[in-house]
Amino acid sequence: MQTQEPQQKSLIERMEGALLLLACFIEIDGHVHVPMYEKFEAELDELRRKEDVKERARRLLAAYSREGGVKAIDNKNLS
Repeated sequence: MQTQEPQQKSLIERMEGALLLLACFIEIDGHVHVPMYEKFEAELDELRRKEDVKERARRLLAAYSREGGVKAIDNKNLS
């Protein structure tokens, strides 16, 4: 019988979970947790922005490869 390792959550998913937990704390305790919530929220926005950049770069590379045009990047330099 095979056992699977639990799938690790991405940093973005963990940050979203932390924000949810902090939102609960804010409801219970009030404003004391607001600064941490704002910090996590800003960090999450930055993580998402970086992921968007990486995804756009992947799409560009995929489109370039599909077009089969003149290769600006030599494949042997990528290994």
